[in-house]
Amino acid sequence: MRSLRIVRNITGLTACIAAVVTVCMPASAWGTKGHNLVNHLAAVSLPTSVPAFMRTQVAVEELSDLGIELDLLKGAGTEWDSENDPGHYINLSVNDTIAGLPLQNLPATREAYDSALRARGSDQYKSGYLPYSILQGWEQLRMEFAYWRVDGYEAMHAKTTALRMKGATHRGIDETIILRDAGVWGHFVADASQPLHISVHFNGWGNYPNPNGYSNSKHIHDLFESTYVDRYITQPAVARFLLPLTVPRAGTLVSGAEAMRSIARYLSASNATVTELYKIEKAGEFEHATPEATSFVAARLAFGAGELRDLIAWAWEDSLNETIGDDLPQRVRDIVIGGATYQGLK
Repeated sequence: MRSLRIVRNITGLTACIAAVVTVCMPASAWGTKGHNLVNHLAAVSLPTSVPAFMRTQVAVEELSDLGIELDLLKGAGTEWDSENDPGHYINLSVNDTIAGLPLQNLPATREAYDSALRARGSDQYKSGYLPYSILQGWEQLRMEFAYWRVDGYEAMHAKTTALRMKGATHRGIDETIILRDAGVWGHFVADASQPLHISVHFNGWGNYPNPNGYSNSKHIHDLFESTYVDRYITQPAVARFLLPLTVPRAGTLVSGAEAMRSIARYLSASNATVTELYKIEKAGEFEHATPEATSFVAARLAFGAGELRDLIAWAWEDSLNETIGDDLPQRVRDIVIGGATYQGLK
């Protein structure tokens, strides 16, 4: 039986070599070290408003290790790969469009997104659907936090000992699920901070107008995200670029459209650094590991960590506004603040 701890700590350079040997395998944003750095920095910088179980040393280690999970699962099978691999990227042009579809006006669902792309001669599998991977994970985490709130309330305030014990059991299960899902989902958020994972220029400038003579090397992707990170990037270097916490506090449930607009702004900011990356590469700064090149890479990783931290905190804050239960929908706020009896434990 393999040790997942050993597998997860394979160096990004080894992963890069494996990717060269197995050319059919898609590139993995940031490699093992980069994904670990993003998840770890997000975990250790979570605000105290987020539940304490997510801020323990054990939780930090779990969240950090799970950053690479989705790349470990690549190769699980043809069906799994063909469906899931496009969720790691999106092919944005320099003007923030996907096959002519504006990033800032994406459809509400992946189905509608795919239909819109097909009308433009593409589809979600050719162009990637990373924004929806991030949105779906955020909505799921928000709902899981909602159930944790209610189960925690029932563990303390339910009318009978049996119901209080049931609430405590469910809260423990919630915590296991939340840590696992937040850690795995963090991979997608980190992918979006790697400029070459959100650009049509993902593996060299490609067959596009190139008056500045930017590189068309097929190795630039792996060298940037894995080899350079492994050799020259440290956790303190990344932490220096972490931005302050920014969490919208909504009085009512955040709509999917509002969350998607926030995610689109994140991707747009990442896309805006693609040309800078190619300029740095052309000047030989990655080759010589200049301070400017190292700062650029560290800032990209910190950008992903800050976004992941903010999205987790936002999901927690907004979970209070969620509605749970199918037969008898109830607002979480009404239960944990208003004292309404949670029908789900009757």
